[in-house]
Amino acid sequence: MRGKKVLLIIVGLVLLFGAGLVLVLKWRSNRQNITSLAGAPDGSFVVQVEKPLFSLRAPWEIPRAIFGDRDPDLRITRMSPGATFGFVGPKRLELSANDGWDLVIESDGQGRVEETTRLVFPISFGGGHFKFSCRHADSKIGYFITTPRADKLDGNFQLQLTQCINVVSGKRTSGLPPFPVRGSFKGLAQSVPVKDERERMK
Repeated sequence: MRGKKVLLIIVGLVLLFGAGLVLVLKWRSNRQNITSLAGAPDGSFVVQVEKPLFSLRAPWEIPRAIFGDRDPDLRITRMSPGATFGFVGPKRLELSANDGWDLVIESDGQGRVEETTRLVFPISFGGGHFKFSCRHADSKIGYFITTPRADKLDGNFQLQLTQCINVVSGKRTSGLPPFPVRGSFKGLAQSVPVKDERERMK
């Protein structure tokens, strides 16, 4: 009898582990699919801010975050109203959109994200609507990888926003977990640096 109980416990643990593994794999697959631009035309992009899976969301939103379209309200694409690029280059990317979106990524040109990188974005949770201004606080985390293609630029990036301020109140959002940000872009027209433009005008 005791041997059967032990066997049942082992089987239960194996099933529980298997179910957890399936959830993690499904979650990771959804994250990758959201930022994929396979087959998309030049000029396409996607930026996705992620709420922590078990924080800042109602319990009934968790299944959709795992199995479905996670945080679509924290995503901008080429179809987003007012989406406009400023500077586009291997060391700097500027993007803005309606509702207060404002992204500036600065890199060393070797894939490392500089701590001057920032993102302003709207977010809703707990029945309230906010606008956060956040910085990427650790250059050892994340990446900004670009690939030139003639005069165009492809790339992808990952940020970790850990220092945020509520734009309206001016107060720091202490106690909130970090916000991962993933994004990719395809076929963006590269900007001409000011000094290069001057040389061309001579």
